[in-house]
Amino acid sequence: MSTSSKERAASLTDHWWSRGRRAVSLDLLRRQLATGEAQRALVLGAGGDALRAELEPLCREVRCLEADALPELEDESFDLICALDILGDVEDDEAVISELRRLLSPEGLLLLAVPAHPWLYNDDSETPRRRYTRRSLAKLLGECELTTERNTYANSLLFALMAPAALAARLVDVPAERPLPIPKLADKLCYQAFAAERFLSRHVDLPLGQTLVAIARRRESTGWLKPSPVKGRILPKLGRVQTACC
Repeated sequence: MSTSSKERAASLTDHWWSRGRRAVSLDLLRRQLATGEAQRALVLGAGGDALRAELEPLCREVRCLEADALPELEDESFDLICALDILGDVEDDEAVISELRRLLSPEGLLLLAVPAHPWLYNDDSETPRRRYTRRSLAKLLGECELTTERNTYANSLLFALMAPAALAARLVDVPAERPLPIPKLADKLCYQAFAAERFLSRHVDLPLGQTLVAIARRRESTGWLKPSPVKGRILPKLGRVQTACC
């Protein structure tokens, strides 16, 4: 990741959108993962350090790595993998998900956060962008032998206000790489509106929102049908991955 990308990631870590998504994602995760169940966790993507402290009560060991600088890792190395804002920027998302599955332990969990709604695609970004629907994300996970346990839109309450602005920016070719600063009170109110969704998403997958959060497990067969682990593979080169408010 370049210096400018690191600076951008750092500026986004404390943004209301990033904090709100972490609140929703962690609330979903706590309901799928008992305390101490995940001995080893891996966080991929910019802003991983902000997630580390919040994962430590659930996991004995948390590693934070940049997605474009992964060492070669052994099969079934982690009980939990959190991949934030990396899937929309890769050339082959199926290869990336298959590789993350290889790194999961048999009972491991994969937490994904990806940009939603292809109609919000903005070709002004410096890197290729891909956006998902609940159906397309579930299909991708299924094709990679993962069972989807949660697949919900997030940032639903504010989406009705943000979607028209995003479409307008797209029409006039306004770059959208970095969110504009807003007053502290507005930042606090936006965060509270986003984070409040966790009380609803505990019970139902939301049908609309700015981003998608999914939790999936490995789909294991038994006996002689159990697939053999793939050896000697490393995560495909992801290139320069930038975290953006998607």
